[in-house]
Amino acid sequence: MSAPRTLTFYGGAATTTGSMILLEAAGARVLLDAGLFEGDVELTDAKNRELPLDPKRLDAVILSQAGLAYAGRTPQLVRNGYNKPIYTTPGTRDLAAVVLAEGTICTPVDQQLYDLTDVISTHRLMTSQSYGQPVHLRRNLVFEFADAGHILGSASIELRTGEGGSHRMVYSGCVGRPGSTLFPDAAPLPGPVDTLIIGGPFSHARHPMFADAQQHLADRISAVFARGGHLIVPAASVGPMHEFIRTVQKLFRRGKIPAMPIWLDTPTPVDPGTVLRLHPEALAHPGRAYDGTGGAFDQCLLEFACNDEDRAALDQLEGPAIIIAPSEMGDSGRAAHHLRRCLPDERHEVILLAFPEEGSVSEQLHAASGEVTVEGEIVPVRATITPMPAYSGHADAEEWRTWIRSLEGPIKRAFVVHGDDLAVAVMVTTLREEGVRDVIVPREGESFAF
Repeated sequence: MSAPRTLTFYGGAATTTGSMILLEAAGARVLLDAGLFEGDVELTDAKNRELPLDPKRLDAVILSQAGLAYAGRTPQLVRNGYNKPIYTTPGTRDLAAVVLAEGTICTPVDQQLYDLTDVISTHRLMTSQSYGQPVHLRRNLVFEFADAGHILGSASIELRTGEGGSHRMVYSGCVGRPGSTLFPDAAPLPGPVDTLIIGGPFSHARHPMFADAQQHLADRISAVFARGGHLIVPAASVGPMHEFIRTVQKLFRRGKIPAMPIWLDTPTPVDPGTVLRLHPEALAHPGRAYDGTGGAFDQCLLEFACNDEDRAALDQLEGPAIIIAPSEMGDSGRAAHHLRRCLPDERHEVILLAFPEEGSVSEQLHAASGEVTVEGEIVPVRATITPMPAYSGHADAEEWRTWIRSLEGPIKRAFVVHGDDLAVAVMVTTLREEGVRDVIVPREGESFAF
């Protein structure tokens, strides 16, 4: 009799962050993602400090992307004894080197879960695998990556286990928007699916049209310029940020907006655009990695603040400017710093590129109340708050439905993860409308045989 196969959901269950799923099959214990819980610092800190499993008993970790909510706990695993392979795409490996290091630089020492030494040790364990390349973990356990079209290196993961790969599992925590000028559309994974694990953090949302968003953005930039204010943009390191920057550059070259410097306030001296350029194979139009003026990596209007001296000068900057800083939800790091600094001043404006996650500063700002709590500090809100989700890198309701249909099916069983109550409920409805009868919303720590 073969050993039982199980899935245990340690993170991303009934929440948008903390992605961590343990797969036990073919005699192996494999972790799908190892992400940080993000959002309210007081609520997430305790959850992040206690690992829910023994890293020494794991045989492999497979990462779907480099975002902290998906990969941010890998150095913590290593710090606590994990020393086996961490499988990634080439893009995820290189982007993680920047993103994980940022996590140590942005976090006070007494709050860190790991240090830079752990990040370096983690990077040594990362093994790059190209999209579509099968990797045999055991005799009856094989996986491969497929492009998720979200950020650099993002992937859906197809796993096959059982004799002859008789059980097909597909895990997709996040797919990107189709039609991006930077990344290809998510790759289809057609065929019958025995187990689908699907995330849909924004499966309840709808994107505005890009054309409408461009005019709206031009209007907001002009208004901030007239007030002499700063336009603060919390953003992920790679993906939506670049789409946003490219739009600003195009508007300026067409004479639609005045010249405003675009400051990238990055915690490390590594330009995320440089990391992108190292992977032309991951771009929708590879040749554009080598373009200059007017291309995907145009430096027009761009300035960089990547050390203490630059940041101090940026804080004292007079006159109009666009300041882009991680994190996407505004909960920590340089984005939180600029929000605390600028929210009380009516000259300034905050543009929110992503749909808000439950419990985040972004959610508070979307609620349009008179104050928000940023890293434990109550901050009055007098600045203008402008949601602009057309530049989000996440698939919305109809884009997720299109991806589900691309599987072709049938889909026997689905687990819905990575979403707040509304997003999960909408994804459950979508799956059932698409013919999936067995749909499960796992709770944190819950296990299922398959």
